[in-house]
Amino acid sequence: MAKPSDPSDWDEQKSRIVGLGERSFRKSYYPQLRENLDRLERFRTLLDRTSDCVVLISLPEGTVSDANAALGQLLGRSSVTLVGEPFVALGLGDAAEIVEALSVESRQERDSGAVPSHSDVTEFRRDGQSVWLELTYRLATLEGRSYGVIVGRDITERKRAHEMVASLLAEKEALLDNALVGIAMVRQRVFVSCNRRLEEMLGLASGGLAGRSTRILYTSDEAYRESGEDAYASLDAGQSYSFTELMARADGSTFWGELAGRCIDPVRPELGSIWIISDVTERKQAEARAEYLSYHDALTGLPNQALLKDRMQQAMAFAHSNGTKLALMIIDLDRFKTINDFLGHAAGDRLLVDLARRISEHVRNTDTLSRQGGDEFHLLLSNLAEPDAIVTFLGELMDDLQQPFRIDGQELTTSVSVGVAIYPEDGADFETLLKKADMAMFRAKDAGRNTYRFFNEEMNEDAVEQITIHAGLWRALEAEQFVLHYQPQIEIASGRLIGAEALLRWCHPDLGLVSPGRFIPVAEETGLIVQIGDWVLREACREAVRWREAGKGSLVVAVNLSAIQFKRGDIEKSVARALEETGLDPHRLELELTESILIRDSENVLSAVKRLKQMGVKLSIDDFGTGYSSLAYLKRFEVDKLKIDQTFVRDLVPNSEDAAIVRAIIQMARSLGLKTIAEGVESQHVLDLLGLIECDEVQGYHCGRPMAAAAFREFLDNR
Repeated sequence: MAKPSDPSDWDEQKSRIVGLGERSFRKSYYPQLRENLDRLERFRTLLDRTSDCVVLISLPEGTVSDANAALGQLLGRSSVTLVGEPFVALGLGDAAEIVEALSVESRQERDSGAVPSHSDVTEFRRDGQSVWLELTYRLATLEGRSYGVIVGRDITERKRAHEMVASLLAEKEALLDNALVGIAMVRQRVFVSCNRRLEEMLGLASGGLAGRSTRILYTSDEAYRESGEDAYASLDAGQSYSFTELMARADGSTFWGELAGRCIDPVRPELGSIWIISDVTERKQAEARAEYLSYHDALTGLPNQALLKDRMQQAMAFAHSNGTKLALMIIDLDRFKTINDFLGHAAGDRLLVDLARRISEHVRNTDTLSRQGGDEFHLLLSNLAEPDAIVTFLGELMDDLQQPFRIDGQELTTSVSVGVAIYPEDGADFETLLKKADMAMFRAKDAGRNTYRFFNEEMNEDAVEQITIHAGLWRALEAEQFVLHYQPQIEIASGRLIGAEALLRWCHPDLGLVSPGRFIPVAEETGLIVQIGDWVLREACREAVRWREAGKGSLVVAVNLSAIQFKRGDIEKSVARALEETGLDPHRLELELTESILIRDSENVLSAVKRLKQMGVKLSIDDFGTGYSSLAYLKRFEVDKLKIDQTFVRDLVPNSEDAAIVRAIIQMARSLGLKTIAEGVESQHVLDLLGLIECDEVQGYHCGRPMAAAAFREFLDNR
């Protein structure tokens, strides 16, 4: 607050104002003058004690006529010293403009009589500090002269407060306008205010939402009414509320909005509510896509097994009520792996899409085609009066699927194998029908592919046996359930016993004696054939040593080798280990190889065969004549013997074609310096004929059946 001027200053001013000496001033005959002076003194005291700066300037000169103590304090001077100075010299804002404006008004006042008031905000700096002043000025006329009355108020704190509030408001607006969600204040279902994000979300210009009904958000009056009833029932109860709704933009397009709101004051809900609105379209689309993919195949868009199962349950219920049937088919693309390996997985995927489209063209709207992954499709044919219709359907379908597909500019011809199970004959639930259709499909594969098979009970029995075999194989070696039987091999010219072929048998605790044809394919599929093959080698070599110890040291034992042993095992080490552990002369071991072994990965097999020959073992080709037409491998592999397959030998006498084939094999072998042995000899007539066409050796039931080791040793003793 400004301090009053010094008393001496005021006395001096009083003298100047009155214009009389001290003696005249104190005379009692001037009562009115004293009263005026008292009033003036009180007014002066009031001005000096106010915190606002007050200055009176004479016009048009623009000099200071009077000033209060607050102005002197602001300028750091006595207010008396300011009198007579030019106002522009004080440094208060645009002083020259103020003086000019007041001067102009003083001239205009004479014409209009109007006395306007002006204000301006200016910065005054002193000692490095800023003081913001609000200058209010207007024209005043005293005793015919024009003056300017200027009041300066210190608004520094107010300005700082305004700036702080403005900054906070700017930050708030920036925060709201840059939020990723829409924010709005609503009262009586009318938008009071909102951020820019909500306007953008709705496709509106800035300021285009305030004052509008919330109906603008909704796609229909019904949605607007229902959401309002639910929302305000919760808000009026003092609770928050959230929901997801399909919402409308200004251009008519839609988006999924998630809204969450609560009252500003739960006690007074009429004051309005605050809502947060999020565009969750991408999330809803992702959820819809996830929902779709949970029931459909991503590649083809066909139903998956979950959806197929649901539809099949409905179809079975309908069939049960109406006395009809349905068929579940498994359609498996033949040799799809070869296509993938040749053209790549991308081309394979395009083939599957085209295949799905082509199959779909044959099915009704009431049927369901499903892809289960890979190259396998499931097809449900519902509401069938008779299963005979399935045969016609399959014939047309398979003919169509054999037509070429064009993939990446290349024509591909393929085929399918199909297994069929019928409801209710083959099962009353999805899992049973699926299992039986799968059995039938594999039977179609076994039949040479490009065909179909209906399930029958024999398949079920075979499947049970396969499962039993598969599970039992893992225990068979450890439980010592495998045994070897030995079938004699005879030299035709001398009738001499030259050796025996070791034949594997499995003494299954439940199935009894199981032949190799029933369990070897399973052993090869699981890879267990490698361990089984190692056991066979050791046991056969061990038995041959017993023959030697019994005085039959010239006999040779023949052991079959599987292609899997060459591919997954280390056949050379297995043979060497068996010979070393048993002490058998390598020349008394003959390894029987199939043609398929010799032509697969022939370079590696050739190296292995050469190393086996270097050990001293004999090599023969088993089932010769049933495999590959090319005999070029005979030039490269140093085999000792060809075994003529029994399919040619069994009907040798009545069938001239078989006789011609056998004769050709024998002649070719003799020209290559190879011996021949015929298997499957079951009569003296066949034996005599083989002797006439110069076959070297034979084996078969006529010469001796396969025998257990002890029985074979007894056979040797008796012979």
